[in-house]
Amino acid sequence: MDFKCYQPPAHHRVTATTLAEHMELIGTWSQQSMDFQNKMIQRSGIGNHTCLPEGMHKFPMDHSLSATIHEIHTVFFQIVHNLLTENNVHPRAIDVIVTNCSLTSPTPSLASMVVNRFGFRSNVKAYNLSGMGCSAGILALHLARDVLNVHGNSLVLILSMESVAANFYKGDTKSMLLSNCLFRMGGAGALLSNRPRDRPRAKYELAHIVRTHLGANNDAYDCVMQQHDAKGHTGVALSRLITQVAGEALKENMTAVGKVVLPYWDQAAYVWGGSVPELRKGIEHFCIHAGGKAVIEAMRERLRLRERDVEASKMTLWKFGNTSSSSTWYALACLEAKGRVERGDKVCQLTFGSGFKCNTAVWKCVSPPRIQASNVWSTDIHMYPLHLPPSP
Repeated sequence: MDFKCYQPPAHHRVTATTLAEHMELIGTWSQQSMDFQNKMIQRSGIGNHTCLPEGMHKFPMDHSLSATIHEIHTVFFQIVHNLLTENNVHPRAIDVIVTNCSLTSPTPSLASMVVNRFGFRSNVKAYNLSGMGCSAGILALHLARDVLNVHGNSLVLILSMESVAANFYKGDTKSMLLSNCLFRMGGAGALLSNRPRDRPRAKYELAHIVRTHLGANNDAYDCVMQQHDAKGHTGVALSRLITQVAGEALKENMTAVGKVVLPYWDQAAYVWGGSVPELRKGIEHFCIHAGGKAVIEAMRERLRLRERDVEASKMTLWKFGNTSSSSTWYALACLEAKGRVERGDKVCQLTFGSGFKCNTAVWKCVSPPRIQASNVWSTDIHMYPLHLPPSP
């Protein structure tokens, strides 16, 4: 039916220079680690309009449970309020809620926080996903689809985010520092329905979900791992094999996607050629997880996409940073604000996550989306796309 992305307040904005200065004053990191992080931030493709939660602006940074809960409340409650208000949906009309946040799983759950805040019915079906990485948004979507296939005439609320406050790494292990340079405050929510009366209001119809999980392979399983460093600091370590593993997961996933979106003759050409199928022949728009500039560029090359096809993802990274499982919704909001999505178009949300997973959702536009004032791009979409300078 609809989706919304979180727009942080202006006072949460942090420029690359401000972040570097803030981290230097805190004094947690060695000079070598500071130099590495500054270099990675300059190369990341992230601009100076991204935001960090309130606790990250303090001296010292506040990584406490209360700061984490405050961040979750801030993001999720605004999204839910906007979604329900603008679609004239009463909280008690929600039949199912699915929340996902990979690295933060408090008790009561994130789903219960929303149920409590908005007064959902006592028989609402609540699910909370954790530990599923940046591809958790598609997993939440898959779960919602399966629930809707069983329960007719139902309305589902999906909420996706990652908590930055609780997961800023304070050590000096290089493989664990990259997340500090990429992840920023954000989140998204979507309303899904199989109620016949909602069809005239729907913007998209879910056509396909394809999930690939390479966790049986130890190299794939280990390439994104939350762990302690030698000094006991917790962080997420990224293996040097992550690019290779992502490529393998992508090829397997896109092969399956090609079978359901491409004409038979193009599928046959792939079988004989053996490369990743050319999905532009069956999909008009791509929303690639904004994990980093290198990630987006690698996907563009492997999928043989045009620069225009990855523009929304690059602009999402620039304006909002890596918001984990919600990033593809920011990219879709960008496409809508540009007026590019038309009736009958297919939109592909492509995500990667720890485990290692590659998950894809394909939507079909059933009604051209109108540009809403609550779209996070509505006030400045005329400025995009930016012609970004090459990385130093």
